[in-house]
Amino acid sequence: MKVPDPISLQTENRHLKVLNKRYIQYIREKVNQLLEVMGTQPLKPEELDDETLLEFDPIGIVAGAFQQILEHLRQTNRELELARDELQAIFNATGVGISIIDSDFRIIRCNEKQRQMLVSEPSEDIRGRFCYEVYCYKDSPGLDCPAVETLATGRAVTLREVKKKDKYFQVVTTPLKDHEGRTKGVIEVLIDVTEKKKAEELMLRTEKMVSLGQMSAGIAHELNTPLGSILGYSRLLLKDKNLTEKQIEWLGIIAEQTKRCSRIIKGLLDFARLPEETPVGRCDVNCAINSAVELLKKEALKRKIRIETELNNVPIVRGSQSEIEQVFINILLNALQAIGKDGRVHIRTYNEDQMVVAEFKDTGPGIPESIRHRIFDPFFTTKPVGEGTGLGLSISSGIVNRIGGTIEVVNSPEEGSIFRVRLVADA
Repeated sequence: MKVPDPISLQTENRHLKVLNKRYIQYIREKVNQLLEVMGTQPLKPEELDDETLLEFDPIGIVAGAFQQILEHLRQTNRELELARDELQAIFNATGVGISIIDSDFRIIRCNEKQRQMLVSEPSEDIRGRFCYEVYCYKDSPGLDCPAVETLATGRAVTLREVKKKDKYFQVVTTPLKDHEGRTKGVIEVLIDVTEKKKAEELMLRTEKMVSLGQMSAGIAHELNTPLGSILGYSRLLLKDKNLTEKQIEWLGIIAEQTKRCSRIIKGLLDFARLPEETPVGRCDVNCAINSAVELLKKEALKRKIRIETELNNVPIVRGSQSEIEQVFINILLNALQAIGKDGRVHIRTYNEDQMVVAEFKDTGPGIPESIRHRIFDPFFTTKPVGEGTGLGLSISSGIVNRIGGTIEVVNSPEEGSIFRVRLVADA
């Protein structure tokens, strides 16, 4: 057996050390690369010496590293899903409608509030569709659309008032930009301002009615004296035994028309009367309805109109008995006149929260949408000249509002109209 040359052994030993050092360096680099991928700081020499590193299983290290990476990805995915669900919950829970629209006006996403305010379809069914088709029922974007301006200018736009589906909205559009600052879509926010709009209209209407009431009171007081004189002298003349039949007829017409003028003036005074003049009392709603029905029973029979009542057990309400009776008389008379002949009026009472509701449903022609918002305005009437003053429903509205109630009218799904008077229950 040949003995190895010492010099050769030294050379081979040095070569092996170099290879060993390179191998250790290679393993250390690969381990550090894996640690860096996992978000961990690289190993320092003092943390893991060369001998221990040589004992590592590279395949095991790689497999373990990938297992840790996989678990890290799973945890990250769970956190992302949780964050997504939280954002979606906030997106849906906000009190305003929100839509995200792309540059082609397609709906990418909308929250539940937006869907409830504008459409009846599920959110999934409107994604990808054009916003102007879904929200505005148009074939193309309108020139007044704020989204058009935002996409064109890249600036936020606010429209103070837009009417959709009998509601009023404030619309705010904000540009959605990419990482380079280019506008790639629009975030549209809809704020329901219907109640605010109604409050403004009510305030304006109240101011107009106050002014009109003051003017009406002045006119009524000025006319009462001469009308009283005309009526008084007409009655005196009627006592003259030497009058012809024609003269008696003419004086009768004068007296009758004077009485009619007096009734109109009484309506003006009732309309102009200040709230302080009538103290709030207590009223039995069912009793007030029965009184109104009894008073107008002959008028209903003459018109061949059937009056049905469904009076349930309801509490006493706040308000003057005589005034609430007057409200019901005005509404019932309005229903009889609207029907004309051969019809039906159904009256029922029921409880609703802390209110008592008196509902009058008739089989008349209904009220056109174009004038429905005006029927409580003073002097507004659809009757022929000489057949109505247009004050009955206005006075009724004033009485009900004064005692904290509400009065509304809607068209019945079948036929006719429904008047609902809501009165505060007297605790």
